[in-house]
Amino acid sequence: MVNPAFTPKAMAALEDKIRLYAVEYIDAFAPRGQCEFMGDFAFEFPIKVFMELMGLPHDRMSEFMEWEMNLLHNHDLSKIAEATRSVLAYLGGEIEDRRANPRDDLISFGVKGQINGRALTDDELLGFMFNLFIGGLDTVSTNMGLHFRHLGSHPQDQAFLRANPSEIPHAIDELMRAYGAVTTFRTCKKETEVAGIRFMPGDKVAMSTTLAGRDPAEFDAPAEVRLDRRPRHVGFGFGIHTCVGMHLARRELRIAMEEFLARIPDFRIAPGHQVECHLGMIQPVALPLVWTPAS
Repeated sequence: MVNPAFTPKAMAALEDKIRLYAVEYIDAFAPRGQCEFMGDFAFEFPIKVFMELMGLPHDRMSEFMEWEMNLLHNHDLSKIAEATRSVLAYLGGEIEDRRANPRDDLISFGVKGQINGRALTDDELLGFMFNLFIGGLDTVSTNMGLHFRHLGSHPQDQAFLRANPSEIPHAIDELMRAYGAVTTFRTCKKETEVAGIRFMPGDKVAMSTTLAGRDPAEFDAPAEVRLDRRPRHVGFGFGIHTCVGMHLARRELRIAMEEFLARIPDFRIAPGHQVECHLGMIQPVALPLVWTPAS
C-alpha cells in the first residue's frame, strides 16, 4: 500500500523543493564561518522536507524534535512514555482532521489507503503514521551528521568530492557502509541455529548495521573509507525490511552534500571539539564545523 507514495518518480518530483530548502539553510550560516551542523542543518533540513510530505505545520518543528529525541535518545522510561503519548494523541487528531478535510499529503494517503479491498483499522492507521513519524524525523539527520563528521576530519575525501561531485552518490553509499547507525530488532519465528548458537521462537535478535558494514568477510580493509568502493551495504535494510523512504533519504543526503560542498569552503571540525555520540541510534550530539568565509 505504501510503496507508490515513495517511488523514485514520486521523490524526483520533490528535487527542486528539497534543494531550495538546503540552499536556504546553508546560505543563512555560510557568512558566519561556522555552524553547529546538527542543530543548524542536519535536523532542520530533512525534517522540514518530511513535515511537508506529512502535511504537518512547520511552526511545531521544535516540539516534534523534542518528542523525537525523547523517543529515540532518552533513557528515562517516563520521558519515553510521555513522548509516545504526545505523538499518538497528536497524530490521532491529524488523522481525524484528514478524514474530514483530505489533502495531498501522507496522512490523507493513509486515510484513503486500502489493503485487500478494506480500509486500514484505526490501530493500523495510527501505527503506520507513528512509524512514518519516527522514521522521518531522525534517520536522515543521523546519517548526515556521521557523513559530515567524516568529511570534517578527512580533508582529502572532502577535496575529492569537491573535484568530483558526480561521485557524491557513490560516496554516500560508502559512508553508509562505514558508519552504520542503526541496530534494529527482530523476533525469531522458528527454531534456528547460527554458528552453533540456537535461537528459539520469541527470542529477540539485534541486527546491527554498524557491525555488518565493517564485516571483514564482506569488505576488504573494512575500517578504511574508500569513496570509490561501490559497496553493497545494509544501511537501508534488506528484503521485505528495506526502508520504504530509501529514495527520499538518498535524495536528501545527496542534495545536502552537493549544496554544502558547493557553497561552503574547506571546512573542519572546530579545533578542540571532541565529538560525542548518542547510542542506540549512533548520532553525533553536536558537530561544530568551521571554515574561512568567502570575502
